[in-house]
Amino acid sequence: MKKSLSILLVVLMVLSVFAGCSSSKEAADTLEQAGIESADDALEAAEEAGETLSQTVSTGTASDFYSAYAEAKSALLNNLVDALSYNPDTAMAALSFLGVSFAELYMLPASYFGLGEDAVMNALAILGSKNVTYTENGNSYTVTYLDSNDQPCEFSGTYDPAGSLVCVGSTNGTENVFSESYQTSFGYVGQFYMINEDGSPVLYQYVVDETDGNGMVGITSGAEQPSPLTGGEAVDFPASCAEWYAIYGTTVTGITSDGTSVNFEYVPTDDAE
Repeated sequence: MKKSLSILLVVLMVLSVFAGCSSSKEAADTLEQAGIESADDALEAAEEAGETLSQTVSTGTASDFYSAYAEAKSALLNNLVDALSYNPDTAMAALSFLGVSFAELYMLPASYFGLGEDAVMNALAILGSKNVTYTENGNSYTVTYLDSNDQPCEFSGTYDPAGSLVCVGSTNGTENVFSESYQTSFGYVGQFYMINEDGSPVLYQYVVDETDGNGMVGITSGAEQPSPLTGGEAVDFPASCAEWYAIYGTTVTGITSDGTSVNFEYVPTDDAE
């Protein structure tokens, strides 16, 4: 089974699109908090983590499920960022995906659930984490560690082999990450809720086609923690978010953060093909 660390690849994709933009300092600050100080560091981390995954291939694990979801979601995000950033009327809207991509760094342990303590320790060490411990209890997993700022963190997940993974994360004993992903007849639905260091919450919701980079992403800042998903959500459920974008075939639609409607035809760039 093909394995990839889509989490970090998405970060690289966003950095390459927005190199030199007005948000580059914010991007650098966020990466530094995760132990990555430059795009080169991120590339090296992605390559090292990809090698770790390829050396620890398993089947039927939580890692398999989450890696497949993350890879499909990465294809969707890549298409949307490319489409929005190269369309003159929506270039600034593409900045919203900086937050989406950086949020995914917090999900790194999920890519290794079920692969053993060594795999988890090696992966988190790439991001500067220390004192990593990993436990499994059936299909439940818990990782504790000190992050690159020596803050104690815990990340746990429960995997259902029928096709779902629910994760919760905390820093300094305060829960600040909640994530769900479910397999569906068309691909996946998922959501990620995070409380930033300044106390501001943000919610990302996803509908992801399993094979061709189609789907929908919703973004709501200041949101309360959402109700749990069921796996039976409508194919447009992220449209309830304040900001959302969808791509199906070559058609891109959405609502920007300032309420402007988006509707145009996407012409892929060479980099996105």
